[in-house]
Amino acid sequence: MAHSIISEFEARRVERFLRELYAGKLRRDESLGVSGTLDGQWLSIRWELRNALATLDYGVDARVDVKLNKLREREAVDLLYDLLGAQFDEFLQTRDPFTGSNFEMVEFAGKQVWLRGQIVNQDAEARGSAILDDDAVQRSRELAAEPSEPEDA
Repeated sequence: MAHSIISEFEARRVERFLRELYAGKLRRDESLGVSGTLDGQWLSIRWELRNALATLDYGVDARVDVKLNKLREREAVDLLYDLLGAQFDEFLQTRDPFTGSNFEMVEFAGKQVWLRGQIVNQDAEARGSAILDDDAVQRSRELAAEPSEPEDA
């Protein structure tokens, strides 16, 4: 059963630190969110860069097996913060995603860490969903209007 390992206080503190660290690289309407969970022996940290217009949402998950890598919880959190910090520093310069939507293993500081991430345009996703929903409603109406075949008696 997963439980949160990043308190709201720590998340806000880290987010403020990242805003200051990336002050020249973050755009005015961008913010970074931080969260983390522990599920069994998997400790996961998520950083999410988003903008106010909902045209950018880059969520990246980094996770590490604490037992396999012989890490205490706090060491694992710090390891993943360091990895994500280095990756986001480069991302904010190039704006090229550094990982894809499937988990991939990377070696970092002598540990096996798994990364995945995805850029989502929330505004475009919502518009696309609305189009698909409208299309599904229209098809349902058309099917309901068609005469039904009589059942064999």
